[in-house]
Amino acid sequence: RDWSSDVCSSDLPDAGRGVSKAPLLGTDTELLLTKAGVARESLVDHAGLLFVRRALESGRHYFIANRGEQPLNGWVTLATRAASVAIMDAMTGQAGVGAMRQSSDGTAQVYLQLQPGESVILRTFAEREIKEPAWVYWQPVDQPAELTGGWQVRFIAGGPALPPPFETTNLASWTVLGGEEAQRFAGTARYSLKFDAPAASAEDWWLDLGRVCQSARVRLNGRDLGTTFVPPFGLLAHGLKPTGNELEIEVTNVSANRIRDLDRRGVKWRNFYDINFASIDYKPFDASNWPLADSGLLGPVRLQPVAKVRAK
Repeated sequence: RDWSSDVCSSDLPDAGRGVSKAPLLGTDTELLLTKAGVARESLVDHAGLLFVRRALESGRHYFIANRGEQPLNGWVTLATRAASVAIMDAMTGQAGVGAMRQSSDGTAQVYLQLQPGESVILRTFAEREIKEPAWVYWQPVDQPAELTGGWQVRFIAGGPALPPPFETTNLASWTVLGGEEAQRFAGTARYSLKFDAPAASAEDWWLDLGRVCQSARVRLNGRDLGTTFVPPFGLLAHGLKPTGNELEIEVTNVSANRIRDLDRRGVKWRNFYDINFASIDYKPFDASNWPLADSGLLGPVRLQPVAKVRAK
């Protein structure tokens, strides 16, 4: 593929590397981008890290996501100079000034902690030193403890009808635990558990929900901890008491099982006025043979003791 640029150059390498003189044309994408003044981001050398960046008058915006299978916990080099870097988590609303240092060539390095599936937004400031609260870094300090006991499960919103409540000590899809009505249900169920805190001492606790299908709103002792709808499904469990805790997790699934049930029963539901509804193969859409989609809180649910840590 040819890449072109408005940048002109009289000292390009010969055609041996597939690059001609100005305007920039050729097949060596990395060389062309370098000649065009587009700095390469070395952070992509970390397995699974992806990014989008945008230039601002005073610096840059970065969106960085860990799409790999391993957590990231270390320094990441940005292809820009900066006096400070702000970190923002769109999932939780948390923000702060990240730990930063200069690399040997003067570009900025920022300390990041990203579990598989996590993402952050960075804003670099080329000349301004931000005096906001520092971004908080956490690290595990002991082994996680699984929350066990009787989970009370009550369906609170959705259709076609609310399945009957049930209790379980082994978390699994509500299509398995809740009977036939739960297999056709699309909506929200509330999972409740009463428990005592683990014996380990900790500065704070990370609540790991395990597998969730598909989103979860979490309350601990009546306090809203937040909502999570992408991996990793977890939140800081502020307000944990030594004994007598009550955890409430409202899980909402997708509509796949509801659509499957409608087509299996021959219910007319595709009542569109000005659009045809077809399958990916442009055939009449039919979900009757779809497998049941896992729904609800599948866990395991664990409490991980954590402590604040300084970037190293």
